[in-house]
Amino acid sequence: MKGFSGARRAKQWLEGTMRIFGAYANTDSESCGRRLTLAWPYGGRTFSFDLGGAMRGDPYQNDMFCAEVKNYAQPSDQGTQFDEFLAKCYVAAQAQHHLSDHFMWITWAPFRANSWSTLNSPDQVETAVLQHSSRVFGTSDPEEARKLLDGELAQSVAARLWLIVLSDKQETLLPLKDWAAIVAAELTRREGSW
Repeated sequence: MKGFSGARRAKQWLEGTMRIFGAYANTDSESCGRRLTLAWPYGGRTFSFDLGGAMRGDPYQNDMFCAEVKNYAQPSDQGTQFDEFLAKCYVAAQAQHHLSDHFMWITWAPFRANSWSTLNSPDQVETAVLQHSSRVFGTSDPEEARKLLDGELAQSVAARLWLIVLSDKQETLLPLKDWAAIVAAELTRREGSW
């Protein structure tokens, strides 16, 4: 239940920034779940992102995103889960998944504090993909996997990553509902006149 609550809270916060619209969770409906679910290239298994949707305003107008949400109080095993997330992002980008313009990792508990500034680096993406090479490339052989790894794609994935840390207090800084309604109406009016 905490995961569902985290996804709902992250969705509300993202929409509250007024830069996200049409966000949905993989639990909202069967069709939402399908849009956020992809297959690992090898192993016959699937995975799903928690959230997806569209962005508005320059420089992200009409870009699509998918997100993984971790509503944790402590770092826990987020490092391991983050590496798997990076491999999933690589697979999504490789498949040109329609939500792969941006990949967001949203958490309430920072992790890997000593390497935080490098978590969205191409090297980190490559390392994570190689850790999951059996599902991504169909091989556990490090040399063979390294040959199959697309360095430019890893660099592209790294450039699309967002690391977002929320807190209970931060969530209260969303625009007031009256203000949000006024801004939403104005955005709708402007979008309709383009």
